[in-house]
Amino acid sequence: MFVRSERLTDDGRGALHQTAEQTAQWCRGCGRPVADVGELRGTCDWCGTGGCCVHCLARCEVCSRLLCGRCRCGFVGPPALTVCWNCQARLAHRQVLQDQQAAFENELARHRLFNQDQALRLNFERTHLSAELQAARLGLDKVWWPVWVLKVAGRGVMKVVRYAWRAVRRRASR
Repeated sequence: MFVRSERLTDDGRGALHQTAEQTAQWCRGCGRPVADVGELRGTCDWCGTGGCCVHCLARCEVCSRLLCGRCRCGFVGPPALTVCWNCQARLAHRQVLQDQQAAFENELARHRLFNQDQALRLNFERTHLSAELQAARLGLDKVWWPVWVLKVAGRGVMKVVRYAWRAVRRRASR
């Protein structure tokens, strides 16, 4: 069953060209006209469509099934693959598991860092408290009372100055 057709084309310079084509068959996978019977390959292992051409027939890069243009899928991931439906589902599931594992490892590292920070903070507090107790035993922590009075009075004066400054800024902004 050969189909003969003629095509009239213009090359853009005003010259018309007539070409005669003879197609042997239509590809059942992609629907293209096949000019040479030698371009037809095997059948799709997934849907069983026979008479697929070399342009649409591909192999699954995971399980090596022959696939037509309609059954062929792609997997976007490292690396990008041409796969069948089953392999695509398996690869997507594996990608989800890898993402969950990476998220778990990140959370584990975050907990480790938090616990390490807590241990360092507690160690600092223990060392500081030990130094204060040692100073109290030796009598080095006693503050002369006039110095203590000046510290307390200085804090009070600073609070008064802060409140006064806030009040001045509020009035200026109105």
